[in-house]
Amino acid sequence: MVAGFIFMISSDCNEGKMVGPVIRLSRACLPLLLLALTSCSSSDTAEQQTELASSTAQAAAMVTDAWLSGAAPSCYASSALLSFAETLADAARQVQSASPSDPARRDALSTALSRLSNAANQAASAVKTEHHAQADQAQQELRAAQGDLAKAYSEYFAPQR
Repeated sequence: MVAGFIFMISSDCNEGKMVGPVIRLSRACLPLLLLALTSCSSSDTAEQQTELASSTAQAAAMVTDAWLSGAAPSCYASSALLSFAETLADAARQVQSASPSDPARRDALSTALSRLSNAANQAASAVKTEHHAQADQAQQELRAAQGDLAKAYSEYFAPQR
């Protein structure tokens, strides 16, 4: 399976002054994109989706951080965050539809992925409306949800007793 991110930037983002920050931000996200592309070689859907979600969530946190520091334009950051939220929601759906050996573990993993998607959506909304405090809060939620994902992932793949 090959995965990738496509960023759609609306036409109102075509100001010449935004090109530099967008290029710098794109270069910063390139290693995460490569990690996401190479991490999808496993045959286990839950593992693939969790690895993709982990790098997507990290990219969402980076974009939010870049916007909060003034290094990324709002229109680019909100578009990227919406794309990340969709990727995370799709990962949650795919994990939920996977046939688990333990439904409770699958549900915990799916819930963590949904929490990440919601946090990315909150960040996108905050960036779009230029509410820095809400974006900061959404970034904190992203980081907390990443911890939930790591815990759910380790429990999902832990040997069953």
